[in-house]
Amino acid sequence: MLTKTSLIEQYLLDGISSGHLVPGSKIPSRNQLCQRFRCSRTIVECAIRQLMLNGYLSGKQGSGTFVINRTPPGQKVNNLTILCDFDVDRHSEIDMPSLNFEDLNISVKFLSINKIQTDFERISTPGTAVVCLRPDIGKIPFLEKLQKRNIPVLLLNRDYEGFDYIITDPHSSIREGVSWLLIESGRDIGFISRRPTLKRPYQAERILSFYEAAIEFGAHLNPDWCISKNFRNYTEDIAEVGQKLFGSQKHPSGLFVLDMDLVLPLVAYGQSYGLAPGKDYKLLTFDRIRELEQLGNIAMLKQPELLYEKEIRRWLNSLHTNVPFKSALKTELQVF
Repeated sequence: MLTKTSLIEQYLLDGISSGHLVPGSKIPSRNQLCQRFRCSRTIVECAIRQLMLNGYLSGKQGSGTFVINRTPPGQKVNNLTILCDFDVDRHSEIDMPSLNFEDLNISVKFLSINKIQTDFERISTPGTAVVCLRPDIGKIPFLEKLQKRNIPVLLLNRDYEGFDYIITDPHSSIREGVSWLLIESGRDIGFISRRPTLKRPYQAERILSFYEAAIEFGAHLNPDWCISKNFRNYTEDIAEVGQKLFGSQKHPSGLFVLDMDLVLPLVAYGQSYGLAPGKDYKLLTFDRIRELEQLGNIAMLKQPELLYEKEIRRWLNSLHTNVPFKSALKTELQVF
């Protein structure tokens, strides 16, 4: 059971992460917190002191206690560090996100997120902002340390609590894709995905979005054709799933494969049974699979990378307001 000190800490942290207590704003008074939690002032002081030590609050004698600003007044961002989830040294410039902010006098540098610990001091210098591409949960403590040093942090394609983010909107995107699939193929559709994990925190919401759309549009969901697996034994699991989809006389008229790395192996398995995507069944993928673009009658939910620069600009321009930045972008449905 949480102590009252912990309850007060969590109450204030929830207010900060939800945007109810924005950076620079004053938290409720000690007396208000005492009344709300029916506790002594000592307990309230202990909770506030802990949040101050953790970098969430600052006290001004005679004025109250305030949520710490992410960007101190007057501090201009002139360096943007892009933390990537791949080894930057082994990738060409062609593979990097196309980002140019020279008109804002902001230089852009790319760095592998695996180097965040060794390069932490350089990244956390005043005037730097950080954009982090698909960070896994193990990197969150380092990103929180950057925030405590007043370094603005923006996440791309992750929406961990307490951070600004730009994500792909799963609900509207998948709803549009499932609508296309049902119109083109009929109601007997299949769905294949990896299970949600700590490395794929977005997966649960995407899976839920599929089933919500499928139910809304009246799809016929055969349990043998709707499979979520970890795919730890990749070759064996692909064979098992391929057998269920294509190995009997009846197969799904439409198929939505959520994970890019599963698409081509499953297509190949179907072809081994003489079934071609676009011809014998309609195929929907999440993101673009270039190898399939020439087949026809295939739809892909292309992620909106070209909009990232625009949204990052909006984020940079919003930093002085200290208002939490939340952006969800719809995919582009491309039919080939």
